[in-house]
Amino acid sequence: MTENNLKFIKGKDGNPSYYQTDITLNYKRIRRYAGRTKEEAKAFLAKLILAAKDGKLEEMLNPKKSCDTFGEYAKGLLESAEWKAKRSSKRNEISLRHLNRTFKDVRLSDINPGNVRKYITERKEDGMSPASINRELSLLKTILYSAEYDGLIASNPIRGRRVKKLEENNSRERVILDMKLTDDDLRCLVDSADPNFKSILIIALITGMRKSEILKMRWKDINFRLGTIRIPKENSKSKKERVIPFDSVIFNVLDSIERKGKYVFISDRTGKRRKDVRKAFKAACERAEIPHGRKKGLTFHDLRHLAAYRLVQLTDIVTASKILGHSDVKMTLRYCHPSDKDKKLAIEKASEILFQSRQFPVNGEKSTVLKGLENQSKVN
Repeated sequence: MTENNLKFIKGKDGNPSYYQTDITLNYKRIRRYAGRTKEEAKAFLAKLILAAKDGKLEEMLNPKKSCDTFGEYAKGLLESAEWKAKRSSKRNEISLRHLNRTFKDVRLSDINPGNVRKYITERKEDGMSPASINRELSLLKTILYSAEYDGLIASNPIRGRRVKKLEENNSRERVILDMKLTDDDLRCLVDSADPNFKSILIIALITGMRKSEILKMRWKDINFRLGTIRIPKENSKSKKERVIPFDSVIFNVLDSIERKGKYVFISDRTGKRRKDVRKAFKAACERAEIPHGRKKGLTFHDLRHLAAYRLVQLTDIVTASKILGHSDVKMTLRYCHPSDKDKKLAIEKASEILFQSRQFPVNGEKSTVLKGLENQSKVN
C-alpha cells in the first residue's frame, strides 16, 4: 500500500475536498471515498486490503441492508395487515421459523435453486414429512415472488418447477386401517375420557367437526329447538358458514354442560375458552389401550377421518361433504378409507342385486336394471 493508491479530490463550488482510493484488489479496481484527511484515507485503505486478505472485501464494499436479507424482508411481510389476515398466517409463522434457520441472514439475491434443494435435503434428514417441507417451500416461493414484485430481485430464482415439490404420501389411511378400530373401541375411548372431555369426543366422532370448530363453539350458535349447530365462517377452514344438525345424543351432551360463559367448552384451569385437548386425548387413549401418536397411533384429527368414513357409508358423498364442510367432494374422498371387508360387501351387494334377486316379468313387462334397483331399495 502506498500513497499512490490515494487520490486527492479538490472540492468545487463550496464542496469540501476529500481522498479517494484507486487500487486493484482481487482483480477489481476500487474507487471509493476514503476520508477527508490523509490519515482517514490511509486507515480506510488499510481496512480494504485486510478485508481482501480475509475474503470479506465484497461484504465491506456492499454491506447487507436489512431489507435485502431474507429474514428481515419475510418478517416485514408476515407482520403486514394483508398477511396477518391470511388463513394460513399461523402456519406461515411456523414455516418461517424453519426457513430462517438457513436463510435468515442470506441476501434475497443470493438464494438460488441449489441452496434451496440443499435445504430440502436437510429437512428430510431431520425427519420432516414431505407435506411439511412442501408448505415451507411454498412460503419461500411466495416470499420470493413478493420480493420480485417489490424490485428487490430481478426474478424469483425458484419460480415454476425449478425446484420441484416432494411427492406427498398421506400415510394416515394406512395407519388408521392398521389399527382396525371397532365401534366398541371408540365407545371405550369415550368411556375412558375425563368427564369434561367426553362431550368433545362424542361431537367429533358423530359430526366430524374439526377440533378448532368444536372448541370455538358458542352457546348462541346452538339452536336446541331446531337441533342445529351453526359454524360461522370465521371459525371454518373454508371461510364459509355451515349448519350441522344434531341428534338426541348430542342434544343430551350439550344440554348437560353447565353454561359458564359464551363458549361451550371452558378450561377449568383458566376459566377461559378451552384451547387444547392433547393431554386429555392422550390420557383417554392410554386408558382405552388405543395406540396414540401420529406415526403408529390415533390422533384427534383421525376422529374426523372416522366420522367421514361412517357418514359416507350411511349417506351419499355430497351430503357427507356438506356436513364436513368441504368445498369440493374430492376433499371428502381423502377421508374415506374403505377396508377390504367393505369392498367385498360392495361386490356381494352388486352381485345380489343383479343376479341373486333376479326380477321376473310382471304383467308382461320386463324388469330393467333401474327398476331392479328401485325394487331392491324398497325391500331394504
